[in-house]
Amino acid sequence: MTFPEYALSPTNGAVPDINGPLIRTWPKSIGKAEREETVQFDAGAGADNCIRLAEVVIYEHINFGGASAQTSLNWHYTGDFWSDKISSIVVLGGRWRFYEHWHYEGRYWDLPPGQYRWVQDNGIPNDCISSFQLISFC
Repeated sequence: MTFPEYALSPTNGAVPDINGPLIRTWPKSIGKAEREETVQFDAGAGADNCIRLAEVVIYEHINFGGASAQTSLNWHYTGDFWSDKISSIVVLGGRWRFYEHWHYEGRYWDLPPGQYRWVQDNGIPNDCISSFQLISFC
């Protein structure tokens, strides 16, 4: 299978981080309930009380233009296409940290859920992100 050049994919030089700190904290097993219970979730719940998957969408240009890629993974390196080309971001769930250099190095900026039409409006220099990771589910 061939991926488009803008896809976040190891075939395009991107390096996913499948062993990040939040990934390692997931329980190995949920276990078996002793009795039927009703559970309510607050952290990460949307207006409809659904739990939101930690996801982010990156865009090549301002105002969500150009190529885009949606992911729930951490990325040590965004790949040859995406490195230093991110101009707008939508954080669908979780809090994400965006780094200036590959492997989570250099300056960084944290973004909670929201639409960021122009990274510069949020203190992030345009076209400078090379890696990113989930830092919180809330």
